[in-house]
Amino acid sequence: METPVNPVNETVQAAPTPPPEATPPLTKFRAVISGGGKKSNAVFTTDSLRSIIETVAAFSDTATFLINADSIKVKVLDNARIALLDAMLPRSVFADFAADGEGYVAVDVKSLLAILRRAKSKDVELSFRDGQFIVIIGGIRSFRIRTIDSAGEEAPEPKVNYEVSAYVDVEAFKEAVVDAKVLKADTVKLTAENGVLLFKGLNETKEVEVKLAPCTDTGAGSYSLDYLIKALKAFDDGVVEVKFGNNSTLELSTTFNEGYIKVFIAPRFE
Repeated sequence: METPVNPVNETVQAAPTPPPEATPPLTKFRAVISGGGKKSNAVFTTDSLRSIIETVAAFSDTATFLINADSIKVKVLDNARIALLDAMLPRSVFADFAADGEGYVAVDVKSLLAILRRAKSKDVELSFRDGQFIVIIGGIRSFRIRTIDSAGEEAPEPKVNYEVSAYVDVEAFKEAVVDAKVLKADTVKLTAENGVLLFKGLNETKEVEVKLAPCTDTGAGSYSLDYLIKALKAFDDGVVEVKFGNNSTLELSTTFNEGYIKVFIAPRFE
């Protein structure tokens, strides 16, 4: 029987680091995200934000943002305490950004995701005032979500000694996951050997093997296919760095400007 191992200390809860007491509380903020499109050169778009919120929604019922004058951060530990998402969006990725003070804004994540899905590739404005989180799509449609009280405790990043590191095309990784899902696999084994990173989707009677990327390291780890599917939702396109140790936590990450997205998944053992 395969059992997942908690990637973080069980005594903590998921949320970004609390703001310093000396910082004035957040009173309002406004951030504009480019919708993208052929003429856009934005490194972070509406699609990028929606991708992150897809994974947040797969892990939790609440999205808790820590907002200050420099960035928006979101950190969430899934309900089973097997996977952790940690993302930081610096002000430089927004078309416009301003925040008065520093503090948490927590909202119902499924409502937020439903709104962002309606945005498609249009510009989106996010703001907070009078206890409400406001999303404006294309400058003409306005949605308001009442905020939720948040405890604001930190879930620390797992400390892992990684033996393997490789860069994998996001679409190729997602295709491999679909192949495993077609065979109704429940476990993914990542193996680095002979100069290549191999993806294997496994169940008791079937197996699919995909060569993901060149890799000069050596190591192997097994992970839940279901959690890998949820984790990869956070990455819109491009390349994801894949890191893991022998039978240890898997880390998927990408960076943009000064920002980042990281997802950690606990290993599975026989």
